[in-house]
Amino acid sequence: MSAEQIDKVLRSLGVEAELDTEFGQYRAIVAEHDGEPLLGCTVRVDDGHCLIATAIIAQAVPDDRLPAVVEFITRINFSQTYGGFDVDIDESFVQFRTGLDFTNETLTDTLVRNTILGAINGMRGYLNSLVSVIEGDDALTAWQTATGNS
Repeated sequence: MSAEQIDKVLRSLGVEAELDTEFGQYRAIVAEHDGEPLLGCTVRVDDGHCLIATAIIAQAVPDDRLPAVVEFITRINFSQTYGGFDVDIDESFVQFRTGLDFTNETLTDTLVRNTILGAINGMRGYLNSLVSVIEGDDALTAWQTATGNS
């Protein structure tokens, strides 16, 4: 797995990413709203054998909304089969993370692409409901709206 392979796959997806050498990962903005970043993405290899992709919402979570956001993502995570939401309570951000352990395997561009898209699409699928919870909506109601559950 090389940085060039990650860069090539990101470019094939139409994503212009920068290599952040301090953290050893690629960073990109993958969605904007009114000219402002809405959704970012990071891609890195951990321990030489695990590809990690995250989609990170640009909107910070106010301290008073953390309990509701944690409730919302816990409800969503319960039904996830691939990837999951995390909240960084110290930095006040939410991300959707996917990973692929490729120990003793050769990573293909397709596997890299699917791991990256898994993170981006995982976040996009719940983005509107997540933003509504951050902005004050009830977590249970937002979860019901996002999933069609009642």
